[in-house]
Amino acid sequence: MYPLKFEPILKQTLWGGDKIIPFKHLNSDLKGVGESWEISGVEDNESVVANGPDKGLTLADMVRKYREELVGEANYARFGNKFPLLIKFIDAKQDLSIQVHPADDLAKKRHNSMGKTEMWYIVRTEPGASLCQGFYADFSADGYTQRLADGQLLNHLSRHETHPGDCFFIPAGRIHSIGAGNFLVEIQQSSNDTFRVYDFDRTDSQGNKRELHVAQAREALDYKAYPEYRTNYTLRPNGLTPLVRCEQFTTRLYELTEAVKADYAFIDSFIILITFEGEALLRYDEGEIKLCAGQTVMFPATTTGVEIIPGTQGFKALETFC
Repeated sequence: MYPLKFEPILKQTLWGGDKIIPFKHLNSDLKGVGESWEISGVEDNESVVANGPDKGLTLADMVRKYREELVGEANYARFGNKFPLLIKFIDAKQDLSIQVHPADDLAKKRHNSMGKTEMWYIVRTEPGASLCQGFYADFSADGYTQRLADGQLLNHLSRHETHPGDCFFIPAGRIHSIGAGNFLVEIQQSSNDTFRVYDFDRTDSQGNKRELHVAQAREALDYKAYPEYRTNYTLRPNGLTPLVRCEQFTTRLYELTEAVKADYAFIDSFIILITFEGEALLRYDEGEIKLCAGQTVMFPATTTGVEIIPGTQGFKALETFC
């Protein structure tokens, strides 16, 4: 086993921008790329290994081949051959739709799939960028239906200005939308289940509006308002800064100007590093690998530790695992 890099899966969207291709130093002329799926086990969108002896195998192939060695004993017992996380870079040139994702029980009932709890880490923003998450006051299913019908639903959502370094946790059931001008990392359960509530009456190049899922969203939504939607944290320079810990995943932040040693001996899981600024040399049990901004790498569960040696411009990355 060795650290795995994957071919990015690029998604052109109605709202996509022009930042992902240069950010990842890709040789591509695709326009309107809204997402780069960095690591995905979603059916029909499975990542392909880009390096080493297993180059060309899909992530699903890798899980079937290596089982607990790749994902960890507890994860394999829990998820079997299904990889549990989906990692993305997102570039929103326009607002994304107002949407909600189902929890595990509803997703299982509706589509026999996982639910979709997720988080966002803001990498870059344009002036005035913001996003929506949650209701600003307790709401109701009937209120949702009425306000959607009279075009006033947006007035009941909680809007938040965004800046680089902001973090937002979005549990399944919470209404949300990424606003224009945000470039971010998204870490989520391995699910593509999205109930689209409102899409600003946009049409595609053929003049077609995207499908809405108003009734499904009504059943999935959490109508309670919460006092705080932003994830507050205290940065630990040259250390590990905890961001999110939930049943679905744990995510921590590295901002390094000095070398550190990460101890993974007691983590029964794969470890994913998502680099968004700078570069580093990563020395692991049997070798070393370089990582720079825009790249993502997955260490297998057999990895006991990694020494992270930042470049002269420093190194910033998210670390996530189950």
